Amino acid sequence: MSKAAANPQDRRLGEIAHRLGIGLNALLALVKIAAGLISGSPSLLADGYHSIADLATNAVAWVSFRVASTPADDDHHFGHGKAEAVAGVFIGLVLGGAGASVLWQATSLSSPSYTGIEVSLALGTAVFSIAVNEWLVWITHRAAQRTGSHALRALARDNRSDALSSILVIVGVGGSALHVEWVEPLVTGIIGLFILVMGLRSVRESADVLMDRVIDVELRGRVVSIARAVDGVTGVQRVSAHPIGAVLHIDMEISVDGEMSVRKGHAIAHEVEEVVTRAEPTAVQVSVHVNPA
Repeated sequence: MSKAAANPQDRRLGEIAHRLGIGLNALLALVKIAAGLISGSPSLLADGYHSIADLATNAVAWVSFRVASTPADDDHHFGHGKAEAVAGVFIGLVLGGAGASVLWQATSLSSPSYTGIEVSLALGTAVFSIAVNEWLVWITHRAAQRTGSHALRALARDNRSDALSSILVIVGVGGSALHVEWVEPLVTGIIGLFILVMGLRSVRESADVLMDRVIDVELRGRVVSIARAVDGVTGVQRVSAHPIGAVLHIDMEISVDGEMSVRKGHAIAHEVEEVVTRAEPTAVQVSVHVNPA
């Protein structure tokens, strides 16, 4: 979790976003699958299966959100922040599997023949899904920004993919209603491909966190400049950042006058820790090793 997540209001916003996601995705899955079966729309059914995947991933993300806020203990010296990255990989794999399944099914689909009532039911359900998912995008994205949560960020992307999938349902059902037979199977395949790509993107981003990849390539340069500006620092030998979920632990080595007292060198190191922590919002811990110049 980030510094912001320590704020009770931000954590409450994260909890609300997760609970809304679980409740509304359960509702959407039920409505879309029922409407898909009644209307005979394969693209709407595929969108309903997407919502079932969303429901499962929301539940996992909510658990990881709570685990990630657990403080460091005897077994996890850097805390539990990477729990959300693990959840992000799971979310991505579930999405990727769902997308691949829909894409495969689309290869053997035929365009259905709709009555006027069936078209209205399918289109109305898709419009309802778009409205609900765009509202979820707004809530979840805001919570992700406030908390720095990787899982919430993945869920916001997932909600947007669901809204776009529903737009494609409208195109597919409309094409079938106009007797353009190839439209709905094509749209169903596009929905599957889109879900697959979004899932792989979530896997990649979460794997970056698990592999300690620091995406901010300018971080080292900024930290070096900040440290060198502290009175008494004569050089900076090393800066290493260790991502823990949405936050960073920074280890660094600085040089001070070799004739300086241990007490003075220790005070300079503490000052470096403080200025770096203030300047870098995601840095929750800075460890400074002092070398004699």
